[in-house]
Amino acid sequence: MNTLFTVRTSDFVLDKVLNPLKDKSYGTLTPDQLNEWCGVIPDFFCKSVLDNETEIDAMCEKQLSDLKKDYLQNSVLSKVADKMDQAYGYPAFGNSVMTNKPSDFGIIFGTDGEPDLNPLGKFSFKFLEVLVYEYGMVALRIIGKPDAVKFGRFD
Repeated sequence: MNTLFTVRTSDFVLDKVLNPLKDKSYGTLTPDQLNEWCGVIPDFFCKSVLDNETEIDAMCEKQLSDLKKDYLQNSVLSKVADKMDQAYGYPAFGNSVMTNKPSDFGIIFGTDGEPDLNPLGKFSFKFLEVLVYEYGMVALRIIGKPDAVKFGRFD
C-alpha cells in the first residue's frame, strides 16, 4: 500500500497557526480538516509574498522613519493583495463590501444578530499576515497594525 501525502509550498514558507484563538467549535477538527477549510488561500498568499519577496526583504532590512516604513508596508500590502487577486482570478479584495475589520486578536464581531467569527487559521510572512475565516473570508493585514487591513472573499 502506498502512502500519499501532499506537500504545499505554503507549509514551508509561511508561519501557520490553525485555530489561533482556540475556538471550541474548531477544536473538534483535526489539522487536516482545518487545512481543508482554509483551502488554497494560504497558497495564494504564499505565491503573492514570494512574488514580492525582494521588496519585502528590502523593506525589512532598511532603517526607515516610521512614516516611510508605514507607507512602504502599505504599498507592499496592496501589491500582495493584487497578486492574491491575480492568483485567484477574480478581484476578491477589490470587490469587498465588508465594513467591519478584525479585532487585534482577529475576531470579526457580528452585526445585526450575526455570530462573531474567529479565524480558522493564521498565516504570516515577515510583517504580513492572512487570517482565514469560514465562508472563504480573508483578512490580509500588517502584523501589529489591525487598521491596515484588506478584506476579501475567496469562495
